[in-house]
Amino acid sequence: TVSTIFACIPHVASFSVERPTVIQSRDTSHQKKFSLQMTDSAVTAPSESADNDVAVGSTKRRVAVLLCPAQFCVPVDYEDLFGDLKTHLEESNDSDVDIGTCRVAPLPRTEWIKVARNLPTKAFLDAKLPVHSTLAWYFEAMEKGLADIFAAEGPDVEIAIIGHSIGGWVARAFLGGLSGSSTGVYRLAQKQCRSLVTLGTPHLSPDGALVDQTRGLLKEVEQTEACTSQSLMERGIDVTCVGSSSLDGNIFTSDIEQLVAASSYFPLLGRLGADVKGDGIVPTALAFMDGARKIEIEKCSMTGTAVRHAHVLPTPWNLIDGSAASISLPTEDFAWYGSEGVIGQWAKHL
Repeated sequence: TVSTIFACIPHVASFSVERPTVIQSRDTSHQKKFSLQMTDSAVTAPSESADNDVAVGSTKRRVAVLLCPAQFCVPVDYEDLFGDLKTHLEESNDSDVDIGTCRVAPLPRTEWIKVARNLPTKAFLDAKLPVHSTLAWYFEAMEKGLADIFAAEGPDVEIAIIGHSIGGWVARAFLGGLSGSSTGVYRLAQKQCRSLVTLGTPHLSPDGALVDQTRGLLKEVEQTEACTSQSLMERGIDVTCVGSSSLDGNIFTSDIEQLVAASSYFPLLGRLGADVKGDGIVPTALAFMDGARKIEIEKCSMTGTAVRHAHVLPTPWNLIDGSAASISLPTEDFAWYGSEGVIGQWAKHL
């Protein structure tokens, strides 16, 4: 099934100067849209509204946000996160960030079906799926979101990328050049990106895992020098990894949440134990890149409750309306990385 390919399904039981040739089969309609906004290689479109403009004399940096979604999550699932993020930073005294245009990479859940075409291939069986072709559709969506941002903000806006779950290591691959793109939007994004924040992302594919659930994709990202935190930071991209250690995994229990956690932690790590904790899907031990800023969250600072992998239950079976919102989990009982009381632990690093 599709779910065996990736390591993180929320709540469901070398960057080099010489860039690779552009994949000719890609849809470049978003590039055409972006180019219409350009005069003498500069975007001329104004911000989306006057309310988005930084006040005259403000010392805050204008930062636009691209969010790379978790598997089967859709853009509407993150609307509240953007609103809460803006509110928090406006009220914060320890941040120099003014949030501008926010976009989610426009991925309807139906796009994930494209992964299935790799199932019968030798590369899949050998766990050697190539990143640039297997995830071309995801990279394409990232560029569409970035094109919208540059059209609204202009070419000089700073870019922050937030990656939720799988979106974190896909963003890492994009920034490290594994998309194989050389479009104008891609080159501008590489120049303007200032930060990468990953939320509940499995950054490691350990040898002790029972199975390589990404079938070689994550290993390629791990082994590519340009995708390391050191390489990204040398290019001026601040890297922050956020992981929760709120939830244990246990197979000898009647607690459904602990059973779900165990069913995810065990194949990813190859073991369970008192020291194995996580966000219910991704174990903490895999959530951090070597050399990156590490933020380990034990609980929500407002409610004292566990911080879980996601705030929604994705609906991969809803293929009739691929952009319909996922099933929301009750906010009073389920805190996640984007909850009030959790955002403040990482937002200032955008």
